[in-house]
Amino acid sequence: MRQRLEGLLQQALTRSKEGGALKLESLPPLIFEIPRDAKFGDLAAPLALGLARSEKKKPRDIAQILIDHLDDPEGLVAGAEIAGPGYINFRFSAAFWRRCLIDLEGDGCGVADLGRGRKVLVEFVSANPTGPLHVGHGRGAVLGDAVSRLLSTVGYDVTREYYINDAGKQIDTLAASALARLRQAWGDACEIPEDGYPGEYLIELMAEQRDAATAEIAATLDRAAPTVAADALSMLEDHAEQAARTCGRFAAERILRMIVDDMKALAVEIDVFVSERDLRDRGVVGDALAELDSAGFLYEAEGARWFRSTDFGDEKDRVIERSDGALTYFAADIGYHREKLSRGFDELIDVWGADHHGYVARVAASLQALGVDAERFRVLLVQLVRLTRAGEPVRMGKRSGEFVTLREVIDEVGPDATRFFFLMRKGDSQLEFDLDLAVKQSSENPVFYVQYANARICSVFRQAEKEGVPIPRGESAAVHRLEAPTEQELVKALANYADTVHEAAREREPHRVVFFLVDLAGAFHRFYNQERMMIDDDELRDARLYLAASTQRVLRHGLELVGVRAPETM
Repeated sequence: MRQRLEGLLQQALTRSKEGGALKLESLPPLIFEIPRDAKFGDLAAPLALGLARSEKKKPRDIAQILIDHLDDPEGLVAGAEIAGPGYINFRFSAAFWRRCLIDLEGDGCGVADLGRGRKVLVEFVSANPTGPLHVGHGRGAVLGDAVSRLLSTVGYDVTREYYINDAGKQIDTLAASALARLRQAWGDACEIPEDGYPGEYLIELMAEQRDAATAEIAATLDRAAPTVAADALSMLEDHAEQAARTCGRFAAERILRMIVDDMKALAVEIDVFVSERDLRDRGVVGDALAELDSAGFLYEAEGARWFRSTDFGDEKDRVIERSDGALTYFAADIGYHREKLSRGFDELIDVWGADHHGYVARVAASLQALGVDAERFRVLLVQLVRLTRAGEPVRMGKRSGEFVTLREVIDEVGPDATRFFFLMRKGDSQLEFDLDLAVKQSSENPVFYVQYANARICSVFRQAEKEGVPIPRGESAAVHRLEAPTEQELVKALANYADTVHEAAREREPHRVVFFLVDLAGAFHRFYNQERMMIDDDELRDARLYLAASTQRVLRHGLELVGVRAPETM
């Protein structure tokens, strides 16, 4: 809707300048607002207010100049009025609304190519392979996936990446915990380390994979795999250090498979997996630090090496190598982000938990020190998820021993509700996930409400097919007959779809699409309850069927954008 008016206004500005009515040495952005009250028109533009100072004219006078220079050969604008201090309120014609509905008939539902092939890397989830995903990870996974879908839809070349934190203290802790669970699987009564991972998942994993894990350890020792408990426990005790290292890698690999399976259950796909251990082994981290050092951004103090992140706006300098020679996670992140850019991406998007907000400035600072434009790096923060059932918080899961796993939520409410609910708030806002509401088959449940709109349309079309009535296309449908308030509401909602997708993509905010779908479903249900479609007036019947078909196209396109199915029956 905004795109068509934007084109008309751009032409009016050009003609105003060419005719000498306006100087237009600089242009403010074209902004449009939907008036709260329909009596003020369909769309309002404050453009004249933004031009008043540079043009040295009253905003209302500028607004009149723009109206006078509007050229609208298709008759899309039915009226343009000046309101208040200089707003221009536009009212659109039936031809305009017909054009908007026809735009929806293409595969892209009128969505424009904003990205033009720019390469974007979206890195998300990246959970340590030390345990199953929890609901916070799930929210990040769905947000990253939905952002990727959005950007791909508007023309970006998107790669989805998972950074495997398979080096450092957490892997050492996993190794010790997995070895203890393996010993237990062979009948030893040992305890896991005090700081180990206590979850049921690790007990299950090492019990199920006992023989495979033991055989892998034996292979590293160049010996036959033991088949009886005494021999196995003797080997594990005699070669505890090697056994722990192998156990850690073995457990991490299989936990990562569990994580990937959980993501697939949510229709989340990853294109590339990058290993922190591999980056370190290949010298990627060392090369990045050497580049910073040669540029004068590293220094020694208090026995450690520091990065001068305050030179780029961070609140304090950051340690990149501790006094014991161990590199910090930040050092690894510097190398990783430098390596990302070396692959030719125009933009990097990271999806992080909100507890990492303090990390944003330091990573951005390291990229600037490496000569990277800060605008090419963006972090989307994901806040906590508060699970509730019967109005009470749900804190403890069955398998983790500490938290509710993502798989437990998927199994309880299904992938559609899980994805939809995760996207019902902006990522950096806290989210309450009502497990009871997510399984309700009523209008109270937003995902059911949206899916049911599509199912209702399918039901109408089945009836039309039974009666031999084809679904018309826009060029033949009498859109001007759609005069009822519920029909007009639905037409205007549909006309706003492409604008919503564009805004969601620009802001990297897929929750805007979810809000739109809920509102669109509401508009359709009101139309459906108020106006019958299969009526004797063929022209009006066809117009209403066309309106329903347009609604279905947008519902399906929007649901696909957020990764939710559009069932035909419910």
